[in-house]
Amino acid sequence: MIAVVVAAQLATFAVVTVATQRAVSSRLEQELHVGQRVWEQFQQSRSEQLLASASVLSDDFGFRAAVASGDVPTLRSALGNQGTRVGADLAWLLDRDGRWQAGAEGAAAPSAEVLAGLTRQAARDGLALQTVVVNDALYLVVMLPVMAPERVGWLAIGRRYDDAVAREYQRLTGLEAAFVTSAGSRTRVHASTLPAAQRASFASAWTPQGDHTRPIAVGSDHYLSDSHPLTEGDDARLVLLDSYDRALAPYRALRSRILLLSGLAALLAVAVAVALGRGISRPVSRLATAAQRIQAGDYSQAPVAGGSREIAELAGAFGRMQADIAAREARILHQAHHDGLTGLPNRSHAYDLLQAAIARGGDVAVLVMDVNRFKEINDTLGHEFGDQVLREVAQRLRSASDDAHLVARLGGDEFMLMLPGLRCEAAQAQAHALWNALKQPLDLPSTRVGVEGSFGLACHPEHGADADTLLRRADIALYDAKAAHGGVAVYQPGRDESHLRQLQLMTDLRQAISGGQLELKFQPKLDAASAHVQHVEALLRWRHPTLGAVAPDEFIPLAERSGFIHELTRFVLDQALACHAVWRAGGLDLGLAVNLSAMDLLDADLPDYIEQRLAAHGVPAERLILEVTESALMQDIEYALRMLHRLKACGVRLAIDDFGTGYSSLAQLKRMPVDELKIDKSFVMQLEEGSDDAVIVRSTIELGHNMGLSVIAEGVENDRALALLRHYRCDMVQGYLFSAPLGSAALLDWCHQRERTATTADLPLETDA
Repeated sequence: MIAVVVAAQLATFAVVTVATQRAVSSRLEQELHVGQRVWEQFQQSRSEQLLASASVLSDDFGFRAAVASGDVPTLRSALGNQGTRVGADLAWLLDRDGRWQAGAEGAAAPSAEVLAGLTRQAARDGLALQTVVVNDALYLVVMLPVMAPERVGWLAIGRRYDDAVAREYQRLTGLEAAFVTSAGSRTRVHASTLPAAQRASFASAWTPQGDHTRPIAVGSDHYLSDSHPLTEGDDARLVLLDSYDRALAPYRALRSRILLLSGLAALLAVAVAVALGRGISRPVSRLATAAQRIQAGDYSQAPVAGGSREIAELAGAFGRMQADIAAREARILHQAHHDGLTGLPNRSHAYDLLQAAIARGGDVAVLVMDVNRFKEINDTLGHEFGDQVLREVAQRLRSASDDAHLVARLGGDEFMLMLPGLRCEAAQAQAHALWNALKQPLDLPSTRVGVEGSFGLACHPEHGADADTLLRRADIALYDAKAAHGGVAVYQPGRDESHLRQLQLMTDLRQAISGGQLELKFQPKLDAASAHVQHVEALLRWRHPTLGAVAPDEFIPLAERSGFIHELTRFVLDQALACHAVWRAGGLDLGLAVNLSAMDLLDADLPDYIEQRLAAHGVPAERLILEVTESALMQDIEYALRMLHRLKACGVRLAIDDFGTGYSSLAQLKRMPVDELKIDKSFVMQLEEGSDDAVIVRSTIELGHNMGLSVIAEGVENDRALALLRHYRCDMVQGYLFSAPLGSAALLDWCHQRERTATTADLPLETDA
């Protein structure tokens, strides 16, 4: 407030000062303009008087006679007497050519330059009127011809510009005046109304800069100046000065009053500011401190009320806001640390509590549990029912655990239990107790349902020294429990490395295609009777840059688990069809078999992609055989049947791979639009006459033929198995007895060589491949 008042007063003072300066400057300019007009009249009057005096003297008969006689003493006397009579300060006589002839008593001869200037003007105009400098004195000189009757000489008389002339002009106008001449940057003051002490300062401050007003400082005094030539074409000038200090004197009292009022206003502002500070600013400052405390999360102190009624109401609002913020923050903190569905601690909070328990030392067991087949519950009965199951499972786990044990939900259907103070054997017994408790039917609002869970156990310090390691190894044990259908599994040393390898493979698999690490191999399928090559099966191989060759049985399940299997299948299809196009160009037209994963049957865009790639590579649709494992078909038989019919509509052939291992029924088999059955190699590799494998193989071949399907046996590795398959009338055979999987170019060479050397009666050829 003080600053506003002071700024307003300063602004007012500045405006008044500027306005005063402008008003004074305008007034001084007007006075100088008037003074200039007065000087013009003054100068004209003096010039006319001087011209009249010179005319009277030049017309005087006695003076003309003296001039005609050339009597110098007489001329001097006449010039002195006549000059004194007309009030002239200077009187000269020049001969008819303008040379000096005589002057008044004691008068010195002027310079030739001065005489030449006067003579030129007089000869041109009939008379001359100029301002000249003679012996450092400034004169207004008029020169006329002396006629008798012809011109016999020139008469020049003049009056001096002295201090008396300047003071006379000052009496008329009130302005200071100075008569000056300039030579370069040097100014000479010949006469002035200024005191003698100021004339030197004026001479150094003033320089000729045209006929316009400008400020000038003469010592400590300030003037507005204007200058004009004394006579036309002369360097001598009249400088008029009007005093700023004199003009501003009346305004100084006004400025003093304004300053006094400004000081009083500032003192009043200080008094009001003090009152405001006591009544408003201090309570507001206390509220600001309370707001900063609230911002820092400290809600322990209520804001202190004080001041006016409005401030007290504001303090009350602050207090209510603080209480609401504290309650809301407590809810947010609870929600940040707990699961919204079950009310259990969430993953982040459970991790912090586990890390704190480990830091305290001692035994800590970690159980990770998930609900078996929970996805089926969600898909069959809906997500709302699944949420009820999760809430009931959480309640069951809390009820079956001690108060000192922590039950948390990690996400989805996965839970964690932290058992501090239990060694691994006791924790395992507790896990079995929880498993048995969970097997009891759950009482839900709408029904009773039975669920089972799998538990993975890891213990500190045996299995890890930090929370990350324990949780990861408990997860590994959980995978082992689910795979073994055993309910509870304890982490086994060494499984971590296997798990880390799987994680690395799952990560690196996504760069395998772009990195050129994947390649296709092709294994021939031969007609069992003729031994001619009819089909080839595309097999994917991965050579990891650091781990070396990775078996398909290892990375294909990882691709299915990570969701990358669709990209792999499309890569295999595109590359295999491209190779087939090359073989056809080389004169080899074979059936091409490509394996599909169970996840591929869920890819709704796969049929469109297959049609597009067949057209792009120019491969007939009937030359492509898609092999689907029997177990994949059994996962969701209805959806699998719909997808098989869509694929069949593309014109490709379909085959059931690994037949005999997927527990399909004949009722399901007859509904499938397949063309081939492929007997799993587990039944073929040890095929012996009279064995159980022989019964299964022969029955499968007869079943396939009775249903109109071709039957292929894979895993043929000896002549004994081949003979039995021929005897059973198997359609095609595949195995290392004929060839290992070959690259595209090697396969083309192998097929050409075999066709050249083999006949229908030949036995299969052994190759180095």
